[in-house]
Amino acid sequence: MSASIVIGIHGLKNKPAQDLLAQWWAMSLQEGLRRNHTLASPLHFELVYWADIQYPSPIPEAEIDNPYIAAGGQGPLLRYEGSALGKVRAIAEKWGGRAVDKGKDLIGLSEQVDHLLGIAFDDLRDYYREPDVRNRVRDRLVRALQRHEGKNICLIAHSMGSIIAYDVLRMMEHRPTAIDHLVTIGSPLGLPIVTQHIREEFSNTTVPHQVRHWTNLADPGDKVALDCSLTDDYRPTPGGVQVQDDLIHNGYVDRSGNNDRHNSYGYLRTPELSDIVREFLAAEDRI
Repeated sequence: MSASIVIGIHGLKNKPAQDLLAQWWAMSLQEGLRRNHTLASPLHFELVYWADIQYPSPIPEAEIDNPYIAAGGQGPLLRYEGSALGKVRAIAEKWGGRAVDKGKDLIGLSEQVDHLLGIAFDDLRDYYREPDVRNRVRDRLVRALQRHEGKNICLIAHSMGSIIAYDVLRMMEHRPTAIDHLVTIGSPLGLPIVTQHIREEFSNTTVPHQVRHWTNLADPGDKVALDCSLTDDYRPTPGGVQVQDDLIHNGYVDRSGNNDRHNSYGYLRTPELSDIVREFLAAEDRI
């Protein structure tokens, strides 16, 4: 049995059936390793699936607008190589040059926020307002981490899944399960409504103590990842572990030819995430 495992947790909105979604996540990760590092290493992967708590039935495969689609071309996928000034401009362009006062505009999950981001946050509203929903969603990840206690764990959390992952890790801070690498992708953990709830429940926003590395990957065009930098929102652990923020290029293109900067498959195969998974797998080989 492998001493290491990659665990993923998906984000908001309804999803395809659990087995299919898990297969597509694994294929995306393996595509990235193959394209970016010419690696075909076996990947021990498990997906924490919670869409069924919010939705009575999964999306039929024939009706999925954004399925897993392999990237075009050959060779390594595109890295984000913008300069510091270019990064600032890219983020500013996301808002059409409008300076967003996050503390004022985004302190609640209102229709104004939905309109600003172009995304409905019904799942997140239920998570915060319905204790039963919140506990059931968290329990899915708690059970997965308990099943793999004692292993090296790389936890990849997309979108709202990053909120669930963060909350669960704070809940489990004083338990023996350690996370070798937490990777948040397309994360809304910088939204004031989220940090407000974290402070209310846990008294502060800090890196969970059992996390050895935390990398936050964000495409500047991803509106869910409104705040591309989490370093200034989450204090380091007493041991000095802090969030490392990296911008990436999410090149996912859907069936209609549209670029979806928030898509999980696009994030999962980026060179920056492949670097993390390659290093994680290499560490297993050294054990």
